[in-house]
Amino acid sequence: MLYFINLGLRYNIHMRLIAFLLLLTSCTRMDIDITQGGKISSEQLAEKIVVLNVWADWCPPCIVEMPYFNKLDEQDDVVVIGFHFDQFDVLDSEEVNRLINKFDMQFLNMETDPREIWGMEIPVHVPTTYIIKNNVIEETLITPQTYESLVEAVNI
Repeated sequence: MLYFINLGLRYNIHMRLIAFLLLLTSCTRMDIDITQGGKISSEQLAEKIVVLNVWADWCPPCIVEMPYFNKLDEQDDVVVIGFHFDQFDVLDSEEVNRLINKFDMQFLNMETDPREIWGMEIPVHVPTTYIIKNNVIEETLITPQTYESLVEAVNI
């Protein structure tokens, strides 16, 4: 009888361990820090079309584009994420947040280096926009965009 009780306890412990491991593997990894606060998951972004806008405050076309990206971010199947060009080396989060407010940027700005997430190189110039589907860069736009050109690029 003791043998069966011992077997039941071992079985129960193994089942709990398996359940715990399944829970761990199903948890979403929050791997992208957001400048405005919080984190998001690149795995969850794979379900959306991601438009990564590499911008700068010293780039007049980048500032002109902001309302277009704000409007595009309102689409259900699109997530617009910004990244200030100077965040690659010198710009801190406090200054980026000040610029986000100054230019009324209503979409997320990532703190995490996008090279770590999507394996891209530092763009040669700004504005540069990446169209990302299933976490793969599908297209790189290296000219200033309009709302219409962005809608066309994401095919919505």
